[in-house]
Amino acid sequence: MSNVLVMLQTNSNQPFIFSSPRLREQIGASFEITLLSHWVKEEAEKLLKPKPLPTSFWVSDSSGKVIVRFTDDEGGPKDLAKQLIREVTLRALTDAPGLDVTGVFIEASSSTVDADDLQELDRVFLEYSLNRRPAAARFPQLPFLERADESALPAVTPLTNPDTKRIYETARAVGVKESYEGRAKLKEQKKQENAEGSQSTVLIDFNSFLYTATEEDAKPEYKLSLPARSKRAWALPARFKQLDDVSGHLKTSMADLYRDPTRLEAAFQETEVVEQEIVQEGEAPEDRQPIQETTPPLLSSVGVVHVDGNGVGAIMRNLGKSYDTVQSQLDSLRSAAYKCKDNPCERDKDPFQWFIMEVNYRLDGVVKAAVAAAWRDVEDYASGRQAPPVVPVLVGGDDLTVYVEGKFAIPFAESYVRYYEQLTGEDELLKQLAVVAGAKKPGPLTASAGVAIVGRNFPFHIAYDLAEELVSRGKKLGKKKDTVPCSTIDFHILRDATVLDPDDTLDEYKGRSQRPFLIGCYAPERIGDATTTSAEETPTTTSQPLSSWARILQAVAAFDGLKPDDPTQTSGDPFPRARANRIVKLLAKYVTVPKDDKARSKCLGYVLKDNEQAFATQEQIDNDKQKSDDEKPKSDDAKRITKRCKHPICAIRLEWTDAQENARGTKALVKALGPLPSKTRLDNPDEHTEDCIEQVRWLLDLIDLSGNLPDGYLASRISDDADCVGSQEAADKSIAGGAQ
Repeated sequence: MSNVLVMLQTNSNQPFIFSSPRLREQIGASFEITLLSHWVKEEAEKLLKPKPLPTSFWVSDSSGKVIVRFTDDEGGPKDLAKQLIREVTLRALTDAPGLDVTGVFIEASSSTVDADDLQELDRVFLEYSLNRRPAAARFPQLPFLERADESALPAVTPLTNPDTKRIYETARAVGVKESYEGRAKLKEQKKQENAEGSQSTVLIDFNSFLYTATEEDAKPEYKLSLPARSKRAWALPARFKQLDDVSGHLKTSMADLYRDPTRLEAAFQETEVVEQEIVQEGEAPEDRQPIQETTPPLLSSVGVVHVDGNGVGAIMRNLGKSYDTVQSQLDSLRSAAYKCKDNPCERDKDPFQWFIMEVNYRLDGVVKAAVAAAWRDVEDYASGRQAPPVVPVLVGGDDLTVYVEGKFAIPFAESYVRYYEQLTGEDELLKQLAVVAGAKKPGPLTASAGVAIVGRNFPFHIAYDLAEELVSRGKKLGKKKDTVPCSTIDFHILRDATVLDPDDTLDEYKGRSQRPFLIGCYAPERIGDATTTSAEETPTTTSQPLSSWARILQAVAAFDGLKPDDPTQTSGDPFPRARANRIVKLLAKYVTVPKDDKARSKCLGYVLKDNEQAFATQEQIDNDKQKSDDEKPKSDDAKRITKRCKHPICAIRLEWTDAQENARGTKALVKALGPLPSKTRLDNPDEHTEDCIEQVRWLLDLIDLSGNLPDGYLASRISDDADCVGSQEAADKSIAGGAQ
């Protein structure tokens, strides 16, 4: 029997999403990418006629990438493959202008799905993609065409009613609800408002957005390209779908969430909020009801969170090996404990094909469940205030991009990684694949998170590039060769907007911080003796009951003058910010000193006055102190013969020693820093570095964390971690991670 494998995939997703500075368009663009699977399904049903599609049809189905197959039973497989590619790419042209969709097909070598055939399909796809014209080349670039305001593409007229109707029908087909409020409930709400004399939040009807959007964009001053108009039209359906995916996990009512992207833009980008109009289903546009909504408060900062799974690419590239790893466990495999799509393939007929689809759907389900759980945590951290803006921009496969109010960004990223590990570690299929991803034993999959915290008006696409680079740096540490893969989190507070290159921006912190941080269940094993205090002085991390992240938060608490075990209580004065900043500046000088000049072990912080190249001995220093304390008039012989050494390492030693002797709270801080990891020792266990330097390298991290975490987060997170871990026996089990 002849088989043909067909691959359809979206290309250049990041440029497509972030080509616009508008949040609304980024949300819509991300949603358009997820429509590929729907297009394939609809067009295949037209070609093959039967509904549902044959169980042999789907091979792989992930965000922006679909693999299907045709057999002789369905007619001429090659002709069907060509028709499917043509129809799906045409759908992309009409439904998502500017989105680049590529399709290729090969004739399979066997009657079933084979790993070698999938690799050949990838090779053919890559070769074909390299020779295709870019998607932007499809748009005419003639001199007499007017340019759009925010792109190099030509401006076009607003979308027509048939355009918006098509979008509406597609949105319904992919599960977007038409309205969250019916006529009866809306009327009841208005009665209550009139009786109480108050104005509550009114949820925007899905139908009204399509009409309002086209009306608003039809203004003469709005010169938009066709991709921009399409993305804007898709923005609200995308937002509705996002909220649907997490609504069951959130304690906050849907009315308290920021629903309309125009309102979101007002918080993130200070755009004008226009009067919204409600049109009930079945009503004429002239019957719409105007409603003035309250503008959300402007945000002081915005966090761009990007997370990518570690080793997932290796799993998908080596599907044959992945299948062999789990084949013996498939018979006893239970359903996923989280919500995910139903596998359309039959395990008995083609277990390998079923396995591929199951991995796709379970990874997608884990990512969405982890997003919902992290969102819920953020809601808890924001208790007592309006729900913080959380906007998932790209959620698919194993990666994630989310915009979050600045001070909730780091908590969201850490929560997501924690739940991602938990869910994959509990999944009987995914935890077996951890071995393929690089783990020594079955257990949780890991992820790397990058958080770029920027000003509200800072371009999101540049912030995304920064977050992506933070993820890359975290992966270098988390996936270090010959070590256990480990989750990481890295962040950067962008203060200088003049440097836009991510590498140049992050090089500013080189040698002055301990980022990226190792977090998650594998962190204790990786940290081992690589702490800021030598193993001889401090117990190893295997005896520590709290997670590595909770330990870092305890150090933040000590830095702020709070009790590390109970940050709701003060323990004394915080560590002086002026001294911390002074030490950080000294570190900047220290890292520029040649490596062979740093280890001045003989220097005690002083040099001979008459020869600054000669280090003072302890005896000479003691004599100087005795002479300086002598109240008698000093002769020439009694003058000080030593002076402070100006070498950066000596200055740091003296500052740190003086802080421990004179600054309140420093001893508690040093104690909290002891079990924290040293990045220098993690990078190279043989690298010589003294504890003093590794301790003060945490100061910049503590400064940034202290100023960019919500109130109550330290106490909540440390307490939750302690409750989860419990006894020392439980701690030892948690350190084993998913190896059990």
